[in-house]
Amino acid sequence: MEAKLEETYRIAQALTLFVFNDTAYNLMPSYKKLTLYDKTTPNNLGAKEYVNSFTLTEAVETGSFSPDTPVRTYSVKNRKVFLNKRELRIGNVASGLPGPTRYFCNGALVIRPNIQAGQHLIHVIDQVLDMPLEQNAIAYVTGNNQPGSSFQFFSKIMVFLSRAPQEDGEYNYNKQVQQVLSSSQVTFFIPSDEAVNRIPPQKLSELQGNLRIMLDIITLHIVPNQVLYTSLVNHNERFNTQFNSGAVVFRKNFNREAVYLTGSLKGGRTVTAKLNPANITVLNGVVHHIDSILGFVYKTAVEEISIDPDTHFEQLLYAAKKDLQNALTATSGVTVFVPTNQAMLAIANVYQNYINNQSLLNMILEMSILQQGQTINLMDHYGNYESYNTAVSRYNGRLIKVYSEGNDTWVEGGYVKARVIKPDIGVTNGVVHQIDAVFGVPTRDIVYTIYCEDWLVSTYIQLRYVGLDTYLRDPTLTKNRECPLSASAQAGSSAPSVGLTNTNQNGQFGGHCGDGPQRCEFTFFVPNGTAIDNFALTPYGRQIMNDPARWRWLLRRLVIYGEKIYVDQMAAGASKSFYADNGEEIIVQTDSRSNIPSGQRIAYIVFEGIRAQIIHSDIGATNGVVHIISSLLFVPEDLGRDISPPTSSTEDTSTPYNGKEDCTAVPLALICSLLTFIAFT
Repeated sequence: MEAKLEETYRIAQALTLFVFNDTAYNLMPSYKKLTLYDKTTPNNLGAKEYVNSFTLTEAVETGSFSPDTPVRTYSVKNRKVFLNKRELRIGNVASGLPGPTRYFCNGALVIRPNIQAGQHLIHVIDQVLDMPLEQNAIAYVTGNNQPGSSFQFFSKIMVFLSRAPQEDGEYNYNKQVQQVLSSSQVTFFIPSDEAVNRIPPQKLSELQGNLRIMLDIITLHIVPNQVLYTSLVNHNERFNTQFNSGAVVFRKNFNREAVYLTGSLKGGRTVTAKLNPANITVLNGVVHHIDSILGFVYKTAVEEISIDPDTHFEQLLYAAKKDLQNALTATSGVTVFVPTNQAMLAIANVYQNYINNQSLLNMILEMSILQQGQTINLMDHYGNYESYNTAVSRYNGRLIKVYSEGNDTWVEGGYVKARVIKPDIGVTNGVVHQIDAVFGVPTRDIVYTIYCEDWLVSTYIQLRYVGLDTYLRDPTLTKNRECPLSASAQAGSSAPSVGLTNTNQNGQFGGHCGDGPQRCEFTFFVPNGTAIDNFALTPYGRQIMNDPARWRWLLRRLVIYGEKIYVDQMAAGASKSFYADNGEEIIVQTDSRSNIPSGQRIAYIVFEGIRAQIIHSDIGATNGVVHIISSLLFVPEDLGRDISPPTSSTEDTSTPYNGKEDCTAVPLALICSLLTFIAFT
């Protein structure tokens, strides 16, 4: 109404209007609402121009959206919008599944399409878009959009190259940069002034002395003929850059709150930059600001670590033994995994004075550095856990695993699983990968480890149902390292408790696992959520799960008390028996086939001839180790088996489970009843 456009929509011409919903508007910061459009212009022209900039001059249904050409709007300044439809992948771009077709306007998702309003169409979008700029990409970076200013990348590198002698052939700035950034569709990544100013003057002079490399670097920041908003790309999706100079890969991880871009010249080192701000719509495409220059590597590994504000890992480096410090200053062949500040702080929940523990610091650093010449290139890795790659760390030849899961890339070292936050940070003597955990030091107990796994939501709910969440917790841990994103929390489950509690009926600790001041250790073969859901669909599964005592007893068949069993330490073809927490014997065996890739283990657990495959092994916790398995170990005899507490070593005060095999024996009786009612009635 403020734009006074009532008359516009009464004309005979059919129009299409993109409007944001109330939620999107209410979530906007106050300062942005004030700058959304300029109300001071005569006749409120600012509001009118804003609305017109998202009004098409024809009726366009979502089915007709095409990325081929931008669409003209009703704007008096000839602004255009970019319409797209995409089947975004659910999970990794290479290993994930295609999702439903989504429709976008300038990167905003259409959440209510094709609303008929007379002869006009309305599409409701999920965000308040900024006004598209009047300038094209090259005008934006020259500062024409802001008089008197320009980006240092333009003034120090692009202008320098444009004034240099030009080749008549392909190596030509005007042809490969100027014309492309003025074309009808383009995506341009512009390094921030801070990124340019960090370059030492000597290194910048060396770059300016090599015109061919400088042109390659500039073209690495350009994706021609495509308008790539961050909402339109998949995690790990790759795009070739202008002039065939190299490729860029989008990284959408770490709770999806940040988007990173990894770029590499052909035959060159990778550089990973953060997009901030992103998705700036210009006349002929989109511009993203990045915090590093792609393709230009000038820092050593130690220099990169020391200036990164997201990690204080250099503190460990300076405290470690001399040969480990020297390993990071080698002239080549360095690969190091660097934990974030939050990951470093979490160590204190397990080892309060870890910074003074020399042997612990040496172990952490040795696990974080690969042996000389060993590399893991995350930019080219798409395989899931079943096809993980490995490399060898400096710590006793222990392996580092790398794989994809969901929409993230993961690494495991020292039985700690870490999300890769910022991969493939190129340095002059190797590569740095930033991760969200510290190798060799688990900072979550068994229950919280399960809580953090997206595919174990159903499992976590059942552990709470039968009270095993209390039994398997680590009471000595004052705080678990939080999950960046927990599907269990999204499903409405509260996080496991931490610290000392007193839940025994007699009001005494009594040494019970999970309750008293001592830590009990376990190996837990955890059925994944699919295994739980499939079991619940069977008649026998429904019968057992409606009997909390019998259900708890069946799950305890998968718990080994007092031992940490690591599959990676077992030889191929090895077999070993253990007594489960309910007194029964189970067997862990590894596959002996010769065609299994080096460093990988295929293993099973077996009970009375029934076996379940271990589909993810050796996830360390502060009080044990977790293995994820594909199915439950159930036999028909379990329906009538005597489940009286066994008379064994697991029933004394040093290894106790209290033997109360009914739901009222745990402080979750109400939850038990509620979940039973919801799941099985």
